Amino acid sequence: MPDEGFPRMVHESTIALQVCTAGNLRTTLLLGEMTMKADQFDRFLIATDTPTGSGIMPLGMMYTITHLASLSSMPVEWAIAAATGNNARVYGLDNGLLAPGKDADVLVLDACVGGSKHTALDALRNGDIAAVGAVVTEGVPRFVGRSRNTPAPMKTIQVVQNHVKQDYSTGKH
Repeated sequence: MPDEGFPRMVHESTIALQVCTAGNLRTTLLLGEMTMKADQFDRFLIATDTPTGSGIMPLGMMYTITHLASLSSMPVEWAIAAATGNNARVYGLDNGLLAPGKDADVLVLDACVGGSKHTALDALRNGDIAAVGAVVTEGVPRFVGRSRNTPAPMKTIQVVQNHVKQDYSTGKH
Protein backbone atom coordinates (compact mmCIF):
# COMPACT_ATOMS: atom_id res chain seq x y z
CA MET A 1 0.00 0.00 0.00
CA PRO A 2 1.32 3.49 -0.72
CA ASP A 3 2.41 5.51 2.32
CA GLU A 4 -0.52 7.90 1.81
CA GLY A 5 -2.96 5.13 2.81
CA PHE A 6 -1.55 4.60 6.30
CA PRO A 7 -2.90 7.80 7.91
CA ARG A 8 -6.36 6.97 6.64
CA MET A 9 -6.21 3.48 8.19
CA VAL A 10 -5.05 4.92 11.52
CA HIS A 11 -7.37 7.94 11.70
CA GLU A 12 -10.47 6.84 9.79
CA SER A 13 -10.93 3.23 10.90
CA THR A 14 -10.94 1.12 14.03
CA ILE A 15 -9.39 -2.00 12.47
CA ALA A 16 -6.49 -3.86 14.03
CA LEU A 17 -3.20 -2.91 12.34
CA GLN A 18 -1.11 -6.07 12.15
CA VAL A 19 2.51 -6.13 10.96
CA CYS A 20 4.60 -9.19 10.11
CA THR A 21 8.33 -9.88 9.89
CA ALA A 22 8.07 -10.85 6.23
CA GLY A 23 6.54 -7.44 5.48
CA ASN A 24 8.17 -4.09 4.71
CA LEU A 25 10.34 -2.98 7.64
CA ARG A 26 10.16 0.70 6.70
CA THR A 27 6.36 0.71 6.70
CA THR A 28 6.31 -1.33 9.93
CA LEU A 29 8.35 1.42 11.59
CA LEU A 30 6.14 4.10 9.96
CA LEU A 31 2.92 2.46 11.20
CA GLY A 32 4.32 1.91 14.69
CA GLU A 33 5.26 5.60 15.01
CA MET A 34 1.94 6.68 13.54
CA THR A 35 -0.14 4.62 15.99
CA MET A 36 1.84 5.94 18.96
CA LYS A 37 1.41 9.58 17.88
CA ALA A 38 -2.32 9.06 17.25
CA ASP A 39 -2.85 7.35 20.65
CA GLN A 40 -4.02 4.26 18.75
CA PHE A 41 -1.26 1.87 19.83
CA ASP A 42 -3.75 -0.65 21.26
CA ARG A 43 -4.65 -1.48 17.62
CA PHE A 44 -1.01 -2.18 16.62
CA LEU A 45 -0.24 -5.92 16.53
CA ILE A 46 3.00 -7.77 15.89
CA ALA A 47 2.36 -11.16 14.31
CA THR A 48 3.95 -13.67 12.03
CA ASP A 49 2.69 -15.09 8.76
CA THR A 50 5.10 -18.00 8.57
CA PRO A 51 5.48 -20.31 6.89
CA THR A 52 5.42 -17.96 3.93
CA GLY A 53 6.51 -18.19 0.34
CA SER A 54 9.98 -17.29 1.60
CA GLY A 55 9.98 -20.17 4.09
CA ILE A 56 9.97 -20.41 7.85
CA MET A 57 11.22 -17.37 9.76
CA PRO A 58 12.34 -18.52 13.21
CA LEU A 59 11.91 -15.83 15.85
CA GLY A 60 9.96 -13.65 13.43
CA MET A 61 8.04 -11.84 16.15
CA MET A 62 11.21 -11.38 18.22
CA TYR A 63 12.91 -9.78 15.21
CA THR A 64 10.01 -7.38 14.73
CA ILE A 65 10.08 -6.44 18.43
CA THR A 66 13.84 -5.85 18.17
CA HIS A 67 13.51 -3.75 15.01
CA LEU A 68 10.78 -1.56 16.45
CA ALA A 69 12.56 -1.11 19.80
CA SER A 70 15.97 -0.34 18.28
CA LEU A 71 15.07 1.58 15.11
CA SER A 72 12.13 3.71 16.25
CA SER A 73 11.06 5.67 19.30
CA MET A 74 8.85 2.79 20.45
CA PRO A 75 9.65 1.67 24.01
CA VAL A 76 10.67 -2.00 24.05
CA GLU A 77 7.91 -2.74 26.57
CA TRP A 78 5.34 -1.42 24.07
CA ALA A 79 6.77 -3.58 21.29
CA ILE A 80 6.45 -6.62 23.54
CA ALA A 81 2.86 -5.61 24.37
CA ALA A 82 2.08 -5.39 20.64
CA ALA A 83 3.17 -9.03 20.26
CA THR A 84 1.38 -10.28 23.39
CA GLY A 85 -1.41 -8.32 25.10
CA ASN A 86 -2.60 -6.42 22.03
CA ASN A 87 -3.01 -9.72 20.14
CA ALA A 88 -4.77 -11.31 23.12
CA ARG A 89 -7.27 -8.46 23.37
CA VAL A 90 -8.01 -8.18 19.64
CA TYR A 91 -8.36 -11.95 19.11
CA GLY A 92 -10.02 -12.73 22.46
CA LEU A 93 -7.23 -15.04 23.68
CA ASP A 94 -6.69 -16.21 27.27
CA ASN A 95 -2.95 -15.66 26.99
CA GLY A 96 -0.75 -12.67 26.25
CA LEU A 97 -1.36 -11.03 29.63
CA LEU A 98 -0.19 -11.96 33.11
CA ALA A 99 -3.45 -11.71 35.03
CA PRO A 100 -5.72 -13.85 37.20
CA GLY A 101 -7.78 -16.24 35.08
CA LYS A 102 -5.42 -16.06 32.10
CA ASP A 103 -3.22 -18.89 30.85
CA ALA A 104 0.17 -18.71 32.55
CA ASP A 105 2.29 -18.70 29.38
CA VAL A 106 5.65 -17.01 29.90
CA LEU A 107 8.96 -16.69 28.07
CA VAL A 108 11.95 -15.97 30.28
CA LEU A 109 14.29 -13.71 28.31
CA ASP A 110 17.83 -12.61 29.04
CA ALA A 111 20.59 -10.75 27.26
CA CYS A 112 22.64 -13.18 25.20
CA VAL A 113 26.21 -14.26 25.78
CA GLY A 114 28.43 -12.14 23.54
CA GLY A 115 25.76 -9.48 23.11
CA SER A 116 26.09 -5.74 23.58
CA LYS A 117 24.05 -5.35 26.80
CA HIS A 118 23.44 -7.06 30.15
CA THR A 119 19.62 -7.20 30.36
CA ALA A 120 17.03 -8.47 27.90
CA LEU A 121 15.27 -5.10 27.61
CA ASP A 122 18.53 -3.22 27.01
CA ALA A 123 19.62 -5.84 24.47
CA LEU A 124 16.35 -5.51 22.53
CA ARG A 125 16.60 -1.69 22.64
CA ASN A 126 20.10 -1.99 21.20
CA GLY A 127 19.09 -4.35 18.39
CA ASP A 128 20.23 -7.70 19.82
CA ILE A 129 17.96 -10.72 19.77
CA ALA A 130 17.26 -11.73 23.36
CA ALA A 131 18.13 -15.21 24.57
CA VAL A 132 15.17 -17.44 25.43
CA GLY A 133 16.10 -19.10 28.73
CA ALA A 134 12.82 -20.80 29.63
CA VAL A 135 9.29 -21.37 28.40
CA VAL A 136 6.33 -21.91 30.74
CA THR A 137 2.91 -22.83 29.35
CA GLU A 138 -0.20 -23.60 31.38
CA GLY A 139 1.93 -22.93 34.47
CA VAL A 140 4.32 -25.79 33.63
CA PRO A 141 8.01 -25.26 32.77
CA ARG A 142 8.34 -26.80 29.29
CA PHE A 143 11.90 -25.80 28.59
CA VAL A 144 14.64 -24.46 30.85
CA GLY A 145 18.20 -23.75 29.77
CA ARG A 146 19.39 -22.81 26.33
CA SER A 147 17.06 -22.50 23.37
CA ARG A 148 18.11 -24.16 20.13
CA ASN A 149 17.02 -21.03 18.26
CA THR A 150 18.67 -18.23 20.24
CA PRO A 151 22.09 -17.56 21.70
CA ALA A 152 22.77 -18.69 25.26
CA PRO A 153 21.42 -16.51 28.09
CA MET A 154 23.92 -14.63 30.26
CA LYS A 155 22.32 -15.87 33.48
CA THR A 156 21.65 -19.42 34.61
CA ILE A 157 17.91 -19.99 34.79
CA GLN A 158 16.61 -22.55 37.27
CA VAL A 159 13.22 -23.83 38.33
CA VAL A 160 13.16 -23.18 42.08
CA GLN A 161 9.80 -24.78 42.79
CA ASN A 162 7.53 -26.88 40.57
CA HIS A 163 4.64 -29.01 41.75
CA VAL A 164 4.08 -30.60 38.35
CA LYS A 165 6.29 -33.59 37.56
CA GLN A 166 8.25 -32.90 34.41
CA ASP A 167 10.99 -34.96 32.76
CA TYR A 168 13.53 -32.72 31.03
CA SER A 169 15.87 -35.61 30.14
CA THR A 170 14.20 -36.43 26.81
CA GLY A 171 15.43 -33.27 25.10
CA LYS A 172 11.96 -32.48 23.79
CA HIS A 173 10.61 -28.94 24.08
